[in-house]
This record gives sequence, structure tokens and C-alpha cells, in this order.
Amino acid sequence: MKSASILACLLAAALLCVSLGCKSVTSRAEPAAGTGFVPMAELKSNPDLPFNKAWFKQGVDFSSYRSIYVPGVNTRYMLDDTWWQTCMRRDKMEQDIKDVAAFLRQHLIDAFKNDPKKRYAVVDAPGPGVLVLDVALTELVPSNPVIEALTLAAPYGSGVAVQAAARSAGNVASVAFEARLIDGGTRDTVAMFADREQAKAAFVDLNALTWYGEAHVIITDWSGQFVAVMDRKPGEVVQPAPSFTLRPW
Repeated sequence: MKSASILACLLAAALLCVSLGCKSVTSRAEPAAGTGFVPMAELKSNPDLPFNKAWFKQGVDFSSYRSIYVPGVNTRYMLDDTWWQTCMRRDKMEQDIKDVAAFLRQHLIDAFKNDPKKRYAVVDAPGPGVLVLDVALTELVPSNPVIEALTLAAPYGSGVAVQAAARSAGNVASVAFEARLIDGGTRDTVAMFADREQAKAAFVDLNALTWYGEAHVIITDWSGQFVAVMDRKPGEVVQPAPSFTLRPW
């Protein structure tokens, strides 16, 4: 009975969200224009992949690679910009960027190490037969815990509308990357990817009560998606993560 009551409440809140015009909150973030880490004009949308855009070098036999190396995540394309110097955490943002970059690298490494298929061994240096996953963090917008706390304080159900209004005004956490796969022997670029995601919409979002909880969720999704993309068979579709969640964390 208790589970049925919870489900009924969630369905009622979902209907309220739609009636209040919250539908746009659950849509994916707009793709980033690109920073120059990869030549964005060469990348195209690929419905089989979870990322906004991708490019693969023709004729590359990815089955010939058995190892992967993940160097430190590039943050220069963000640190050279000036937008973060005017944000709400301008005195801490430079260190925040480095911390989130380290989080991204470690989660990519862990995802490949924990892949049940064991398709790629994680190694500590590039070389022949090794794919280098070179990633740049190109956007990092923190959550605003004050605004998100107001959504929790709002009467049940109306918090979704508060969240929708805040996000429509631009108060939404987001993160973006650009990445290239490099042959560790020849140094040729064999694939490129780019994606930008915003915080998932939720009835109760406890991740938003921290500056980067929502960015961490996106990064965790990306890590699993990279492994799935690398493991996939020809014609197999890897779906993007849903932009709405019933989980509060």
C-alpha cells in the first residue's frame, strides 16, 4: 500500500509538472558550440551514440586495440576563458575546475577497469596498440544550492514548478567535454566526441544542494557511456542518459 501511495504521488506530481509547462525542463541541454579542442565542424550528430556529436576516422580497425590510456583532463580551454571569473564562486572556481577534472579522469579509469567485458586494459602510458582517451573539460556551471533549497521548501509538487522557473531563467548546472581518441603508436586521431549536458530534472534533487553534485552525476553517466561506446558492436545503439530522474541522489 505504501509503495502504491508513493507511486500515485509521483504520477500526480508528473501531471502537475506537465500542466504547469515544465516539459522543457526534461529536455537535453543545447549542444555546445565548441572551444577548439576538437574541430567541431568535422563532428556530426550520430543517433547511435549518446553524445551530441562524433567523428570516426574511416578504415580504423578498433578491434586491434586492447589497451586504453587516460591522461589528465585538459582544463586550459576553460581556464583561458573569463566567464567563471564573474560566477558566484569566482574565488574558488579555478580549484573547482581542477577538482572536477580529476573526478572525471578517475571515473573514466574506474569505468574501464570495472567493465565486465574487460575489452580494454587500462595502462599508464601510451604506445602501440593503445588508445589514448584525451578529454578536455570545456564547460562547468555549478548548481545554486540556495535556489535548489527553495524547491525543497516549496509545497509538495509545486517545487517542480519552482525548479522549472529557475532553470528557464538560466539557473541550471551544466557541464561539457570535447574528446579525441588517439592511436598511442602513430599519434593519429581516430575518433572525436563532444557532449554537453545539464542537471537532470527531479521532483527532489538532493545533488543540487552541493555545488557539483549534479555535475558528478553527469560525469558518472559519461564514464559508463564511453565504455559502452567503446564496447559496442557495429549497428548497436548506445542511448543517452535520461534527462529526468525519480531518484533524489
